[in-house]
Amino acid sequence: MSDVIALDPDAFFASWQTTRLASKELKPMGAAGLTQTALVWRHWLAFCTVHSVAWDAACSLDVARFCQAIGPRSSLKKTSPVTRRRYWRVLRDLYDHALVSRLVEVNPAEGAQPPATERVPSLALSPPMWTALLEGLYEGFPGGDDFKARRNRLALLLMMRAALTVREIIGLTLDCAQPCPDSPGSSAGPGSLYLLRVRKAGGGHERVLQLDSQTSRALHAWLEVRPVGLPALHPGSRLVVGDRIGRSIAPNGLYNICQAHLARCLVEKGLLDAPNPMATLDPGALAHMGPNTLRNTCIAGWFNAGVPLQEIQRRCGFKDASVMSRLGAHLVNSFPL
Repeated sequence: MSDVIALDPDAFFASWQTTRLASKELKPMGAAGLTQTALVWRHWLAFCTVHSVAWDAACSLDVARFCQAIGPRSSLKKTSPVTRRRYWRVLRDLYDHALVSRLVEVNPAEGAQPPATERVPSLALSPPMWTALLEGLYEGFPGGDDFKARRNRLALLLMMRAALTVREIIGLTLDCAQPCPDSPGSSAGPGSLYLLRVRKAGGGHERVLQLDSQTSRALHAWLEVRPVGLPALHPGSRLVVGDRIGRSIAPNGLYNICQAHLARCLVEKGLLDAPNPMATLDPGALAHMGPNTLRNTCIAGWFNAGVPLQEIQRRCGFKDASVMSRLGAHLVNSFPL
């Protein structure tokens, strides 16, 4: 190792950080990413100290043992494969820099990659279940047509017909919903179609969706009973609120609305009963269903109806359409990878 340069581990990390922040080829790394990398590096150095291994003399077996020894944050949980691979990726990237800087002769992480995480299929509902949920939005819907019923029906339709996430629904404000200019009822009447501006959760890309007639009617019905006063008049106020005084609805509130609708419709139709030949899910699976299940089923329905992949990607705000490949079991045709 005559051409290998010795360097203090802290000085090496500072060198990596300077190079990483200056890189134009890689995606910019924010403060959270740098903090996470520094945390992994400290854990790695502590591991090396305990096992009497110099950081620049570590081998693949050392890295493999380190990844295996990563403990969970809670004593009641197991360390997930995702966490192990994240730590491994950090070390691989750091040692790539060490290799380029001639601080090591080989990257010890290259031969220590943890097992790939299983790509778990996304949960979506069968056609009989989906039909039951759609029919249940009006047949025997709790509250009939009162304040909560209108709010809950709209929230469910935004998940089931527009494939919105919980965070996107919570982020909607009054000025996000406008009557469609070329709609027959463009004066915001009961028959008008609505356009909905959806801001990507966490900021960034914004997309405009034209709501179908069913969701538009539900939106108009909700706006008729939404709280009056200052919260209703301010365009930046939340569109979907949790109570009559205009307080925002919490994520678990939307989850509970979803779970209640799923339970009522599927149990009433007997679609979760094992003896029923139409049942496709075990009764215990109900606990794993939620807003994402409705969103996934909506997306699969679009795909099966022949909506172009790029249009589905636009509606959902996906940067990469491959995220939909997890719906493979629910698609009529195979996903075009």
